[in-house]
Amino acid sequence: MKTVRWVLILVGLLIGVIVDAQVKIFGIVTDSLSGKPIADVNIVIKGTTEGTSTNKDGHFSISVRKLPVTLVASEIRHHTMEFFVERPQANIRLSPKIQMLGGVTIQGEKIQCIHPDEGVYAFDFEFYDDYILVLTFKKSKKESTLYLLDDAGNTIEKELLKTEPEGFYHDQLGFVHLLTADSAFQIYYDYNEIHLLYPTEKLSFLAMMYPIKARFQGKLILNTPSYRGLNSHYFAIGDKKREQFYVISDSTKKSYLSREYDLKYFLQLRKMEVEGFQVSVKTLRENLDFYRQYVGVDWLDSKILEPVYAPLYKIRDTLLIFDFTHSEVVTFDESLEVVKKAPISFHKEKKWEKGLIVDETWQDIYTCYLKEGITQITRLDRETFKPVSTTEVDGMIFINKLKIRNGYAYFLYKDYCRNTKRMIFKMML
Repeated sequence: MKTVRWVLILVGLLIGVIVDAQVKIFGIVTDSLSGKPIADVNIVIKGTTEGTSTNKDGHFSISVRKLPVTLVASEIRHHTMEFFVERPQANIRLSPKIQMLGGVTIQGEKIQCIHPDEGVYAFDFEFYDDYILVLTFKKSKKESTLYLLDDAGNTIEKELLKTEPEGFYHDQLGFVHLLTADSAFQIYYDYNEIHLLYPTEKLSFLAMMYPIKARFQGKLILNTPSYRGLNSHYFAIGDKKREQFYVISDSTKKSYLSREYDLKYFLQLRKMEVEGFQVSVKTLRENLDFYRQYVGVDWLDSKILEPVYAPLYKIRDTLLIFDFTHSEVVTFDESLEVVKKAPISFHKEKKWEKGLIVDETWQDIYTCYLKEGITQITRLDRETFKPVSTTEVDGMIFINKLKIRNGYAYFLYKDYCRNTKRMIFKMML
């Protein structure tokens, strides 16, 4: 009996060893031309959702059940590649897209339609690695389809959706999500089929992801507003610490808010028995800033008190804040210290379309102007942020959702004169 018991224990231990047996692969990812390490490369085991990413020095480690295994490495400025790994040591080299595109020429029209099916309506698209995700709707059948296209518009995969989608959300960690009325799903392509993973309640998901603006030097960079948006705070989260490294305030508008919405104003609301202001005079006096943040304002004051607009971007491994409120670009070093402030004026031109577009591969910076319905795409100098060149989207009035990759503009357009469905197009800049 004792022998049987020891045999069972030994078998249990052996099973535990087999189950827990893992092979850890260590390696580094470098640029095939410069030899420099590449940070933030996504590395997954092909055919699974298991993966990791490289650190700021290009190093990574990943556990696999056995060798050999195929790893897929992807990064926005390099071509996605597969690697057959037979040893625990794996040194990966990725080819930069900018070099590969040096001799490409465009045949035919400057603007190309890359729509997957003329019978369906495109209402959103996003870049996914080297591919393009397109969300379509067919009214006659009331069905939505998720397409995965290559750069020429050829269909790689398509998935008929069982739930009604609202659009895509591309987070700052490199993942694309499908949003529905109440949920968010992470989209994952394992190079065999498209998967919708990790369903999350939509409002909770957006509340968690929206403040995240970049991943920089192993830290998450967050941007949150306060005081009716007249303050914009920038935080770095890493090593279990949250530290504010910069703040932008509009002192002129804050002074206006304090002057127009003073104690006398709130005492009048109290006298009128407005809900929320039935508190003591002492409470009002000691919490004026709190009440100023939440009191309703009229249309004119809502325009006067327009929030600070200062989006943050990570461009070519540099962190930049485009402070349009004070007409300057703030550049930070690796320690998140300010190293330079450059004046800007392009946003003061008439018909400026509020915002910037960054080429997801080449990291060039663009902005747009809308003149008589025609979009003008202007490239900015990376050092001075002054306009360098402008390209018009000829013959197409009021395009939608403009994104740029590899020196090409991608956008949605519906020709109302010809009564066509909204489709996806690309244009060389």
